[in-house]
Amino acid sequence: MRVLPVLLLLPSLARAELVIEDAWIKNLPPSVPVRAGYMTLTNPDARSVKIVALRGNDFSRIEIHRSAMRDGVMRMERLPELEVGAGESLRLAPGGLHLMMYPLEPTRPGETYRIGIEFGDGSIRTVEMTVRK
Repeated sequence: MRVLPVLLLLPSLARAELVIEDAWIKNLPPSVPVRAGYMTLTNPDARSVKIVALRGNDFSRIEIHRSAMRDGVMRMERLPELEVGAGESLRLAPGGLHLMMYPLEPTRPGETYRIGIEFGDGSIRTVEMTVRK
């Protein structure tokens, strides 16, 4: 009988995991030193989730950016973090939010890279991103 109160608490203790779908990297000619990364992030949790850093052994750095129209000119702005609200989805896609990825070697379509995503609570999750044309 004493187990029941503990079992009732378990759902509130378990944190839903961010759903990451369609993670890919846009391939560009070897002469271009940067790649763009895209994915869809869905947060089924009741609390927001912050992404504070991204890393990969095959990249010198990975930054969060957004494309935005400023004074009639499309510009890219670096963001210090990315927040996915409770119960919301966020799409990183061409022309909007995206990752700027600086590979150490040229990428090729079909290659897969492991990227570490660091969250605001200090936890890290690895996602695989595939290079596409």
